[in-house]
Amino acid sequence: MVKTKGKHNKYSVIIIIILIIVFLIFFKKTSVKKEKKIPPRKPEIEEVKPEAKAKPAYRIAIIIDDVGYPSGKIEEYKNFKGKLSFSVLPFLKGSVRYADILYEHGFEIMIHLPMEPLTYPGTDPGPCTLLITDTQQEIEKKIRMIIQNNPYAIGANNHMGSKATQDRQIMNWTMDILKQNDLFFIDSLTTRNSCAYELALRNNLNTAKRDIFLDNEDSFPYINAQFEKLKKIAKSRGTAIGIGHFTRDNTIKVLNYQLPRLKKENYTLIFASEAVIN
Repeated sequence: MVKTKGKHNKYSVIIIIILIIVFLIFFKKTSVKKEKKIPPRKPEIEEVKPEAKAKPAYRIAIIIDDVGYPSGKIEEYKNFKGKLSFSVLPFLKGSVRYADILYEHGFEIMIHLPMEPLTYPGTDPGPCTLLITDTQQEIEKKIRMIIQNNPYAIGANNHMGSKATQDRQIMNWTMDILKQNDLFFIDSLTTRNSCAYELALRNNLNTAKRDIFLDNEDSFPYINAQFEKLKKIAKSRGTAIGIGHFTRDNTIKVLNYQLPRLKKENYTLIFASEAVIN
């Protein structure tokens, strides 16, 4: 019995020693782990890079006047890949056909409203010209006939009109009728004495004024230089309006040349309806 007890005690001591050794080894490893320096985690906010705010694009509206006169440029215009507004003269041979084509290709259509120039009758603006001798009923009749001839139109600008746009009564009647038909108006500013824009505002029309005529000379360098002027106006003011002409050879060439450059320089083409104010 004594021998058995001694044997058990011997085994107990061995087990205790083993347990102490295991405990010491585990404690040492744990201590080393705790002593090891772990770099602090960066705050979450520092890991997220804020997105750069996009700069607002400078906006340019281009109106192409005199649609309706014969022009070989219709194919080039209908394939243009940017926004353009086409202003159609009433009752000319190509008026309805060109308006149909351009509307189908997604462009904005306007009325190029013929108005009496200072040189009338030596210079004839065409059918249904608004004359300063017209009565209110005659002005209304002419404009309604023009609207019926161009059902796609959502706005208008004046064709010639250096005399008519100085006549406050004629312009009041004109703006009233355009307002009744939900059309915006852009003053082509064929004379610095025009009161059309002012009276459009007074009649609560959506309205604006032309900034640059692009193609008084039909040459690529001239038109491109005018377009660069338009870009400067848009950059300084946010929005600018230029007017070109359907019958010029180089206007569409400049537009095609400028189009890929506009996006790179943070410009965007808009419709005339997007440039108006009330």
